[in-house]
Amino acid sequence: MGLLLEDVHQKIGSIWKRWDLHLHAPGTKLSDGFDGLSDVNLKRYLDQLEASEVQVFGIADYFSFDSYLAVAEAYEKHYPNGAKLFLPNIEFRLTETVSSDGRNVHTHVLLDPNIATKGKRDTLLSDLLTHKTSDGARLRCSELSSREDYEQATVSITELKAALAKVFPDETAYIIVTAANNDGLRGVDSKSPRSMSISDELDKASDAFFGSSKNTNHFLRLDRYEDGTESVRKPVYSGSDAHSFDDLNRLSGDEAGYESTWIKADLTFRGLRQTLFEPKGRVYIGERPTVLKRLDQDATRFITGLKVDQVSGYTGSNGSWFRNVDIPFNPELTAIIGNKGSGKSAVADIIGLLGESMQFGHFSFLTDDAQNRKFRQKGYAENFTGELAWASGAKPSKRLDEDVDTLKPEAVKYLPQNYFESLTNEIEVKAFRRKIEEVVFSHVDESDRMGKSTFSELEELKTAQSKSDISALKVRLRELNIEIVELEKQADPATKTRLNEELNQKREEHRVLEESKPQEVTKPEGETSEQQAVTRQIEETRELREDIEERGKDAVEGLSTLKTNLVGLGTLKEALTAVDTHVKESKEGLRPSCANLGLDIDAIVTHRINTQPIDEKISALQAEIRSLERTAKDPISDTTDLTKFSSVPDLRAGYQFLSEKLKGLQETLSAPQRRYQRYLQALSDVQSKMTAVMGEDDNPKPGTIKYLERRIRYIDEELSARLEEKYDERDALARAIFEAKMKVRSFYEGLKASVEERLATINSDEFMVTIDASFVPSHDFVDEFLDLLNQSASGPFRGAAQGRAALEALMADVEWNDVDSILAFSKNIISAIFEEDVDKQVKDVKRLYDLLLSFEYFDARYELRLGGKNLNQLSPGEKGLLLLVFYLHLDMEKTPLIIDQPEDNLDNDSIFSVLANCIREAKKTRQVILVTHNPNLAVGADAEQVLYVTLDKAAGYKFSYESGSIENQRINDVIVKILEGSKPAFVQRRLKYQIK
Repeated sequence: MGLLLEDVHQKIGSIWKRWDLHLHAPGTKLSDGFDGLSDVNLKRYLDQLEASEVQVFGIADYFSFDSYLAVAEAYEKHYPNGAKLFLPNIEFRLTETVSSDGRNVHTHVLLDPNIATKGKRDTLLSDLLTHKTSDGARLRCSELSSREDYEQATVSITELKAALAKVFPDETAYIIVTAANNDGLRGVDSKSPRSMSISDELDKASDAFFGSSKNTNHFLRLDRYEDGTESVRKPVYSGSDAHSFDDLNRLSGDEAGYESTWIKADLTFRGLRQTLFEPKGRVYIGERPTVLKRLDQDATRFITGLKVDQVSGYTGSNGSWFRNVDIPFNPELTAIIGNKGSGKSAVADIIGLLGESMQFGHFSFLTDDAQNRKFRQKGYAENFTGELAWASGAKPSKRLDEDVDTLKPEAVKYLPQNYFESLTNEIEVKAFRRKIEEVVFSHVDESDRMGKSTFSELEELKTAQSKSDISALKVRLRELNIEIVELEKQADPATKTRLNEELNQKREEHRVLEESKPQEVTKPEGETSEQQAVTRQIEETRELREDIEERGKDAVEGLSTLKTNLVGLGTLKEALTAVDTHVKESKEGLRPSCANLGLDIDAIVTHRINTQPIDEKISALQAEIRSLERTAKDPISDTTDLTKFSSVPDLRAGYQFLSEKLKGLQETLSAPQRRYQRYLQALSDVQSKMTAVMGEDDNPKPGTIKYLERRIRYIDEELSARLEEKYDERDALARAIFEAKMKVRSFYEGLKASVEERLATINSDEFMVTIDASFVPSHDFVDEFLDLLNQSASGPFRGAAQGRAALEALMADVEWNDVDSILAFSKNIISAIFEEDVDKQVKDVKRLYDLLLSFEYFDARYELRLGGKNLNQLSPGEKGLLLLVFYLHLDMEKTPLIIDQPEDNLDNDSIFSVLANCIREAKKTRQVILVTHNPNLAVGADAEQVLYVTLDKAAGYKFSYESGSIENQRINDVIVKILEGSKPAFVQRRLKYQIK
């Protein structure tokens, strides 16, 4: 029966249905195009209404309820089991005029049929006076009788409101709806201040308006009034205003000028009144609400129900728990409420399990935690099965002790209560950042994705050159660090001390050699001609041996140089071959891209590497080496021309031959001549050793006095400047690496514009969420750094815990987007370490430099910030709020979002002003199922469905539920009881707050 539909309990809650709150019926007092009131006409009229998609009708008549009563009685007769709802709509012509042509404004009063009894309806019409008079007295509405009466009568809005308030003290019994167009407020004479003022007063006196979608935004404004006072948002309904059977074609919603009105509410007058509190979210004028279109087109993204039951054969030995549980779900927002331990999280976990949620590690009811297994302990979960119904018709099922299939994609996004707390874990932070990247990519326009399907693919495409540059710069920096480490070893005071000690030792050697020179022996006189000839031969042989010795030294050095150059040529050839291979491979790698763009890579890239000069040079060097290493085949004799010897083996053999010859010649000398020759040989040996200890001026060998003096002079006069030069060169390379990283970061910057626009819609002075493309340090950096140190040695990072804390304190002061700050951080660490024994603290100085100066320990990432603070700086509650804002407001994923008690650790102001608003926005684009114990979320976000669950422990943990809309009286009572702590408590709090 239409009049009794308010008692129907709709478990699915508020859903979109067609309503037409303004249409006339046969027998209407004016403009009756139905050819009068008759049973035949009523039947024909009702047949058309019953066949239409419209579910609720506001039956209008002028100054009268007659049409409504006739229709309601006929519907009960002809459709005793009908599901349509009829509401009385009494239409009044007001005394007030606002248009320049003097037309009167029409207003309507819609009444609750369960409250507007016959007695109250009659009293209203009897009490309300029109402006018409008869015998000097004003006619009552109930006294109007002729056509002329109805055409001419008007009532004052003030008297209308007074009469309604007198007859219906509870103002929830009626709604005043004034026309916006034609005979309404939008035709106001804008040049008349009086008309404008009357229009504003009529607006204030009305609860809602009849109009079109063009009027909606105007009546949702808060600045409608001329006097500057704040207006109230009010709903607009579009009605067919049907006055004939032909006009009923307007019920299709297809006729121009008569748009369909969709209302999201229970099919009750109480449901209609809900639109007064939610005028924007509960009324839609147009072809079809978005959520209904999504239901048709994205049926795989909507959960329609959950069934949980016992497996066959279960005796109930471990409790009843779930038996024949069948819960429907609203396609928009379902709020699951209940007392503590009532099974709220159980419902969320079961949906998460059946929806293959990757957050299964954070389940609280179906937990696998060995310390808190709860329902997953043996004898419980395996006795129950769950089935998740989707709008597409799919019905996946599992036994509740089964696991999530990690190989399947997530069908739902589940945020368990424990997940918010886990964000302190860096692994979760990394996962969250990856999710941010996915969401940013989802906001990127298709034309900017360049054919890529993921963020990482697009990043690789756009940043490949920058990353290649970074890699090349790091190679140069590591090579430079080798030089710097060597220079720093030279700059170490211990190095100079050691060199001075070596120099003193060599000088002492030189002094000792100087003093060891043999005492001069005078050349003997009076030698025979034979002795003189031998002496001359000895001198010539010695000179030849010295020449052979000097040439031998030159040959050895030359041979060493040739071999070094030969190795260098081989390395050069290998490097050029590698370049050749790299160019060819790179060219082939670019060939498909060029082909796709209609280009010929061979015409763009040409290269030729000719190693023939290198091969020729190698051949020449090898020939020279063979020549220097060749050994003469013939034995050496006095007839051998030793001046022609050039190879190292020959020169060494010649030296040996001459040494033996000298020895033999000296044996033929007289005693004085022998003494003199031994003197000359000893003097030559000492001078040779002194020369070797002193070293040459131009190119002294290592270990000589000249070499050590040059080293010490270099340390004193040049090393510091050389080291500073290398430091500057390294700083320049580090800055170049940072600049290349900045190009990668600019890629991140370029993609986040649309996300920033979306965030701007919820930001305020009190709540500011931003997304930044920032450099973020690696969580592994601390461990990598400390692994290079010996933390048992004295230094700034001594001790495992103390050293970690010291490093983290330094990191906290770094501005990671400022290269100067990062360089200062690196240099401060190095300086602090160098204040004490470096060798004892650092295992590998070069690797330490590579780590700190190559900037490998931070990369570009997206950071969500709340009030200027990044994720790691937020409290657990702030992290939870940021996480929720992200998933509710930024995530463009369309899978259902399940959230378990997000309000924990959040203040009520944040919940009401931010979170509730985000949930309102989110449910426009995805189904949301919310477990909560906070009225600011359930009611503040205007939940379409409230699911009240209980778990009766005394009855063997029997699970049960009630479900319906906020406007459903029973559910409304439950909300007040569970979320507000009972009505008396709610009233008491209201009084204490002195809220009227």
